[in-house]
Amino acid sequence: MTLVDACCNTLPTDAEWQPKGADTILGTKIDGHERKIYRTGPKDSKRGIIAITDPLGFHPTTIQVYDRIAESHGGFQLAAPHVMKDGPLPLSMLGDRPAMMEWMMKNYNYKECHFDQMILAAVRDLQADGCTTFSIFGQCMGAFIAIRAASEPGQPFLATGGPHPSMTTVELVQDVKCPVILLPSKDEADMIPIIEAVNKKNFAVESFQKRYDNAPHGWCGGRGDWSDPEIFKAGLEAVDLLGGYFAKVAEIAEKDQ
Repeated sequence: MTLVDACCNTLPTDAEWQPKGADTILGTKIDGHERKIYRTGPKDSKRGIIAITDPLGFHPTTIQVYDRIAESHGGFQLAAPHVMKDGPLPLSMLGDRPAMMEWMMKNYNYKECHFDQMILAAVRDLQADGCTTFSIFGQCMGAFIAIRAASEPGQPFLATGGPHPSMTTVELVQDVKCPVILLPSKDEADMIPIIEAVNKKNFAVESFQKRYDNAPHGWCGGRGDWSDPEIFKAGLEAVDLLGGYFAKVAEIAEKDQ
């Protein structure tokens, strides 16, 4: 497991945002414990989105991205589980790559941390609230988890991916069951080979990449300073691209229902 340097040594920004949603309790206990989940978006939408945070957790910019996507393109019910049981990455670890890698291995292990169970429980909650279609995305390591979830047999997702994705490789997408949207920053490697690999699967919607060479790693999450007009513009475009992509796959699925 490797991370870009910017993920290992950049502090979160001092951002502000008044959440439009609220935390609630996930309908299913995970490993015997109640877990929280952030819910936002119009309650009458039948389109659901699962969102997975970056290691800095529910930073104001992260929540702003969730709230804005939930209100975009006709609206979505968005559910973001508090996947890190012991809290976000300790800032004291920034700059210490070995310590960070050890923390990542412990806190972003897809099976051992019960990400798979939390994601499916969140889907069930959205289904109970009327959702009939689902996509999943994440920021940074959250994108890695989202693609893993969308690679499971019988998974319900119509699209996956996310901004400034970490650990995203051709090998990661070899079993993905739906198209992928990737929005790398200036700090990530080119991901066109990943998109080309997924497009060989001939999904109804083509996979898509848009690079943001004017934005740093984490600009749609804990390291996003949207008081910077250029970063704000890039963030709004990312929200529009993600919301539009998820709306497109949902519309196609709804026609087949």
